[in-house]
Amino acid sequence: MRCIIFEVQGEYAHFKKPYSSASPVSFPFPPPTAVLGLLGAILGYRKYEYHERLGWQSIRIGIRLLKPIQVFRTAINLLHTKDGTDAYFRPKAEKNSHTPMPFEFIKSPAYRLYVANLPEEAASGLVTNLTQGLSVYSPSLGLASCLADVEWVGEADADALKVSKWETNTVVPFTTKGMKIYYEDNRRYHRFRVPAIMDSERIVHYYQEVILADNTKTISGTGGENLFFEVNNETIAFFPNFGSSK
Repeated sequence: MRCIIFEVQGEYAHFKKPYSSASPVSFPFPPPTAVLGLLGAILGYRKYEYHERLGWQSIRIGIRLLKPIQVFRTAINLLHTKDGTDAYFRPKAEKNSHTPMPFEFIKSPAYRLYVANLPEEAASGLVTNLTQGLSVYSPSLGLASCLADVEWVGEADADALKVSKWETNTVVPFTTKGMKIYYEDNRRYHRFRVPAIMDSERIVHYYQEVILADNTKTISGTGGENLFFEVNNETIAFFPNFGSSK
């Protein structure tokens, strides 16, 4: 299948974990749902249409960290917009309209994204915009204030691998069907669940458990049917699509 490869980086990123509403903390990489939003911004698809136009049920996404994870925490003054401002969102003089809120950011993030199985129209438009350095809307790494620089890498065929043992630099979706990870001593691994598949109503259909090494070195293991593909002589782990996740 056709695979489009590009890199994104910036000063800060914040990919909010859904359970952290009071003191937002961040996933260390963009979940597939955030990657869909980034693709929609580059192509100029509106927020209520980009899921369908990008084929949310069939798209395959692989994510690689290019830099070790650095976490930065700070307080941000949030503005009460319900009753603390006027119609133009100006703070009211008689109210304390700001509330400091602790936030967690990823500092100096950089990722390589592999996007495959896009509809032909979306794939062609994405290649055109990436190669010309264009984006219809401002690309960001989670929050709108975390602006992203986008760089074209190339495109290649993604060929399914049928091997029992694998080694990859990408985030690894973890399945319980005979999959085993070889954990090495003196290394840090993260294992958590991320939203993986979301429709145009912003309803998450599937949460995927993942394994991540925060020092950008490879992860190795066995098993993982329909997850691993060869792209430019690299082994890439793609998040499962909607059909394979049911």
